[in-house]
Amino acid sequence: MKLSVATNFDDELIDKLKDYPVYEVYGKLQQDYVGGGRPSNTLKNIDKTMLERHVKKVRENNIKFNYLLNGACLANKEQSEEWQQNVRKFLDYLKEIGVNALTVTNPFLLQIIKKYYDCFTVRISTFACIDSFEKAKFWEEMGADYVCVDFVKINRDFKTLKYMVDNLKKAKIELLMTNSCLKNCPYIHTHTAALSHASNSMNKDKEHYADWCLYKCQEYELKNLEEYIKSPWIRPEDIKEYENIGIEHFKITERDFPTDEIIKRVKAYSERKYNGNLLDLIQGHGWSNSKEELTINDNKVKNMSKNEIVEKIRTVRGLGCERRYPRHIYIDNQKLDGFINFFKNDHCTGNCLNCNYCSKIAENVIIRNNEVCDYLIELYDEFNRIKF
Repeated sequence: MKLSVATNFDDELIDKLKDYPVYEVYGKLQQDYVGGGRPSNTLKNIDKTMLERHVKKVRENNIKFNYLLNGACLANKEQSEEWQQNVRKFLDYLKEIGVNALTVTNPFLLQIIKKYYDCFTVRISTFACIDSFEKAKFWEEMGADYVCVDFVKINRDFKTLKYMVDNLKKAKIELLMTNSCLKNCPYIHTHTAALSHASNSMNKDKEHYADWCLYKCQEYELKNLEEYIKSPWIRPEDIKEYENIGIEHFKITERDFPTDEIIKRVKAYSERKYNGNLLDLIQGHGWSNSKEELTINDNKVKNMSKNEIVEKIRTVRGLGCERRYPRHIYIDNQKLDGFINFFKNDHCTGNCLNCNYCSKIAENVIIRNNEVCDYLIELYDEFNRIKF
């Protein structure tokens, strides 16, 4: 097992990671010329001085630093000489401060890196939606060292994953484990493009970004709880099944979480077990250090403005901030023992209309907090009514 872990730029995190099989951490500035996978308005403001100091700390502890240049849409700016010059200067800077690796989505950017910078290993982001051997081979031939596959499509497709592992000549397959996106997410391309613009320094209106795609996914899962089970996360207990087909590189999020929450995830996956709510490991939001959670006592949803609704959703779900309310659902991780066998043994046809496997599992392992769920549904419904 080799773990790639999000960094929140807290030096204490690096000290604690030394006890686990972590070979690299990844992160980025709040904004740059390429953008990335999180909107700037939900991330702490990391300046270049903080980046340089943290990279130095990481390297001193024999861990590599992977800088994210994984924006999925560059608005065709990459074709301009000005953009290329700015990016070259920034790549020179990353080389100078000791960054080891880069994560990219855009093949044009990969070509620039491979032509001028042999000092970086390069990972292809899951934003590139690599869901077949042919796509992985394309990126490998362009110089990719690692390929983080399209988790919403093939994280549980053992046949395709094994074929990739067996037939790629050099590139290593990496799996993103801690994400609760929809299976075959219909928003994936819209969402990745939106996130890229929301963290790109060329976009002058980033601070007003509201993550509409995320709200819609959350709403759909909330109203169809079996989607939480269909979601392509990987349990700590099931890592061995992927190792058995030759995969050894795994990725853990989230870079806007506090240190203790990141370590909770690293510890669970390193020890290959977790007793508790699986949601604690797989959602990109919702952390809480509050010993006293608030109760739902606000019945004035229909009188709220759009901005008030967005802020309330953020508070209840813990989006870009600490969650102050109880979790809306509990997924009993211990009851999921053996769950992965259905997929490992190639019983999943992908035809959910004729299969209720995940629905039956959901009925057995998910406990719904009716008060919080019902309140969130009210908020989402009102958001949909007034958002335009």
